[in-house]
Amino acid sequence: MISLETWVEELPKKKFFSRVNTTECLVTISMLVSNRIDTVEKCFESFRPLLEQIPSEFIAVDTVGDEKSDGSVDVARKYADKIVHFEWCDDFAAARNAGLKEARGKWLIYLDDDEWFDDAGPLIDFFSKPELYENYDRVSMMEHSYTSASQIEYGSSSFSRISVLTPGAKFVNPVHELLKGIVYRNEYDLKDTFVHHVGYIGKLSDKKVKRNRKIMDNELEKHPDNRHLWLQQIAGVGSDASEVLELSEKAVFELRKRGLSDWSNQEWIEIFLYRMKSYAGLKMWDELDENVDEFLEHVKNPFFRGIAAIFELNKDLNDLGVKKTHDWIRVYFDAVKYYVNRDEKKIPCFLSSEVDKSTMYKIVGMYFNLCLKESQDSYIDIKKMLLDIPWDIFSSNRSEVLASSLKYVIDNEDAETLTFLCDAFTTDGNLDDEFLQQLDRVDIGIESDTAQENFDQLIESIDDVTSDFLWIKQHARKKVSEDELERSLGDETTFAYPNEDLVRICIRNGISPQKYVEKVSFEDVEKSVSAIVSKEEKHLDRIPLFASEIEKKWENSVQRNYLLAALRKRYIFQGTMPLNKVLDESEKYCRNMIEYAKSIYLPELCDSASVLLSKEIRFAILFEKALKFKKSGSLKECLAYLQQSLDIFNEAETLIRRIIQEIELDQRKQIKVDDEMARLGNQVKSQIIALISQGQNEVAAGLLNELKQITPEDPDLATLEKLCQS
Repeated sequence: MISLETWVEELPKKKFFSRVNTTECLVTISMLVSNRIDTVEKCFESFRPLLEQIPSEFIAVDTVGDEKSDGSVDVARKYADKIVHFEWCDDFAAARNAGLKEARGKWLIYLDDDEWFDDAGPLIDFFSKPELYENYDRVSMMEHSYTSASQIEYGSSSFSRISVLTPGAKFVNPVHELLKGIVYRNEYDLKDTFVHHVGYIGKLSDKKVKRNRKIMDNELEKHPDNRHLWLQQIAGVGSDASEVLELSEKAVFELRKRGLSDWSNQEWIEIFLYRMKSYAGLKMWDELDENVDEFLEHVKNPFFRGIAAIFELNKDLNDLGVKKTHDWIRVYFDAVKYYVNRDEKKIPCFLSSEVDKSTMYKIVGMYFNLCLKESQDSYIDIKKMLLDIPWDIFSSNRSEVLASSLKYVIDNEDAETLTFLCDAFTTDGNLDDEFLQQLDRVDIGIESDTAQENFDQLIESIDDVTSDFLWIKQHARKKVSEDELERSLGDETTFAYPNEDLVRICIRNGISPQKYVEKVSFEDVEKSVSAIVSKEEKHLDRIPLFASEIEKKWENSVQRNYLLAALRKRYIFQGTMPLNKVLDESEKYCRNMIEYAKSIYLPELCDSASVLLSKEIRFAILFEKALKFKKSGSLKECLAYLQQSLDIFNEAETLIRRIIQEIELDQRKQIKVDDEMARLGNQVKSQIIALISQGQNEVAAGLLNELKQITPEDPDLATLEKLCQS
């Protein structure tokens, strides 16, 4: 027995799994075991391969007692060499030290019962190689702390609880405990595995936070000089800015009172950053500015300076102004560069998420908008920024900023800066796909012929980069012979996006583009067709002519019909073109879509407008029938098919409503004509009867013949004819 509160239960060495036959112990695995019957065996199983293959021991520290256990302690007995029964006293460090006291290993792995290794293989590999475990002091890997029971969403942090053991090592702090007394020289980073952590999910998270808060409050009352606990306490508050401010101001006051405002100490820096974050969250701008000034005076680390910068950038940028915004963004650039050039695990910081590649590009986009709104020389300010951007840092938001930058450069006819951007996105003499796609995106968005000419001239100025895409862009509106086309492009070049202008070059120069499309996947065909349509819709009235040229120059094929249908669909669905032209193109659209469908589906499916077909194909089949009935004057049947078409494909509502309105208008006009004819016929009939009564039957017969031309279906004509002959 160790003490009145702690005693050790020695367990049989023989387990249900094999162990290394040696008295040596390289690794001690120590775990606090509470009531986590849902995860505890998964945890044990995750490191069982290490127990089987490496000279090691497993010490379980029971913090609840057999009488209160949910069965976790009994499960531990199946795996552990010892169980240290520890009487819980709201002190995690004390519990860890109870297990540490029994450790025989040269290394220590300490875990909780809500954590497990994804794969112990890399750990086994490390501890199998003396050249590794004898030359490193600590092993780190990533930990995924899940935020929901589905274990899909998680936060990532460094897990560094695999340490060499030296005399005098011990755990400190009753919560968020640290292993102290070891000087770490070399840390080995395991990239091929990670730790799962489910300790802070749902109600369990709230319970743990309250427990930890109570322990830290008690400890800080006794030791208000403990920077580590102050930081843990503040970080554990969450998103409540007022509570964070209250705690961080108290921490700053207590630590300064004791002369512990050490700007070389990261915990002090982070506490100060939390206070600044609270000021920003509560829009206490004067207090923020005062704190930021003091912070930047003392802190030179670009990473932490960048966190301060993002707090300043929380202000309304209109109030901050173009120059100050630019200055703060440059500070933020330095932080992001510092971050990406180092392993993120080597920058442990509660606020590390404030320095983010995606955020960097979002802020640049906001800055561009500010310049356009506030600056008289907006492009000068925008240019300064885009020359400062660390373009080599990738983020999903980079493309958006690149597209905007290219547009500003091209709009301002700035060939020099365009060359700069080309260089930034050139690898081994080839322009990166991202650059090509965003340049194409700018081209697609051009609306006026003048702007198109400016774009073409600037693209022409790029002459030091080899690229099929660039050649295609430079010749999209030029005369090109088929021989020149074949000489200039690689054998594998296709019209796959962003090379969709290759179709335009071919059609413009009377060349069939079929050989450039037939090897392209349908997914890429869709992308390229979408890009062509987006470009052509800027000049909607030109689509019929362009489509007609395609039909003349390009033989019938599934790709051709798909493109034609897409172009004509955009034209007829727009709602702004004259209806007579829309109806003409509608017939062609239906033909293109049905030909496309018949090339990939069984003809009988198309003939019956089968529900197995896509909605648009079924729409085209029914719509074609409606148009044929309209042409033949069978308006009732036409209206029925129009309604069926609309029921299938709501996207066509504007088009169908326009046609229905025209039919209804024609019907109303016809009713008026019929009414007028009936009125006129009645007048003539009265005159005929009057002439007959006067004995002028011959004159009445002539008038009757005229009436037959006006109302040939009038049932009174036969009676009048008999009267004329009597």
